[in-house]
Amino acid sequence: MSPDKYQDKLEVGENVPKLSLRQLTYFLATANRESVLRAAETLNVSSASISTAIAQMEEFLQVQLFVRRHARGLVLTSAGQDLAAHARNILLHAREIESVAQRGPYKAVGRINIGCLTTIAPYLIPLVLKEVAANHPEIQLRWREDKHEALLDGLHSGGFDLIIVYDYDIPTTLHLAPLRPMPVQVVLPVSHPLAHNQRCSLLDLIDEPMVLLDQPRTRDYFLSLFASKGLTPKISQRTDSFEMVRSLVANGFGYSLLNFVPPYHVVGHGKLISRPLPDVDRSQNLVLGRLYRFRAPRLVDELYKSISAAVQMLEISAT
Repeated sequence: MSPDKYQDKLEVGENVPKLSLRQLTYFLATANRESVLRAAETLNVSSASISTAIAQMEEFLQVQLFVRRHARGLVLTSAGQDLAAHARNILLHAREIESVAQRGPYKAVGRINIGCLTTIAPYLIPLVLKEVAANHPEIQLRWREDKHEALLDGLHSGGFDLIIVYDYDIPTTLHLAPLRPMPVQVVLPVSHPLAHNQRCSLLDLIDEPMVLLDQPRTRDYFLSLFASKGLTPKISQRTDSFEMVRSLVANGFGYSLLNFVPPYHVVGHGKLISRPLPDVDRSQNLVLGRLYRFRAPRLVDELYKSISAAVQMLEISAT
């Protein structure tokens, strides 16, 4: 054997991964369920198998992957969070390779974890599930709703493959795919004098009581619209509940600003109407976010089409 051929063989042998897909699967299941026992039940293996795999990974990597919290169970360390993001991406690509064995037209197969904003999830996620079931029945879609900050954290720590958020205050680590413009709207009770206007400016609202959706990034964005014009709103009610905002407005406690205003029909609680806000220099968009550092498998492209179709079916204004 020539020295060159021997060197080629040596390099191939040296490049064989020391960690297996099985170990990554066991680790990720434990991270998702915060419990070795629950991970074992999900994967239908013994708890000892899970524990051994994690111990072997920690020994090889020379890092601690989990810490135990009495209230939550097993929680990822910072090293564990970074590994979880990589493991999730590796397993997605592994499942994509498996689909090649079907030897027919490409079929999207695999499991995707998706996060969605709490304000829009009850209206969007059911539509997404229907679209995926109809067009990609082999995709297993797991979802969770949460607030903006928690969704970003979950994406970076490997808890999500994709998140649906507004494109406001987004870190440069994310790749964004546009879904739909979501312009800011003034939300009013139908009995409000300004409801007769075709549009409302911030100056029209400045003396009116405001019901503020008091979620960190949402609150900051809406208040920044007033600040950019040198104005300060009269905030009469604050709540971090999207539904409470809609109920308070419908019952006459003031106006609100929202990007998404589905029809509101609750007997005995009045009705809503929404009007465009012309004072916004940059309108927000609903986007699908993923981490830049990982190449997206084809599965994600197929899922993007289904999510885009579902988003187009949303009623985003109350008229």
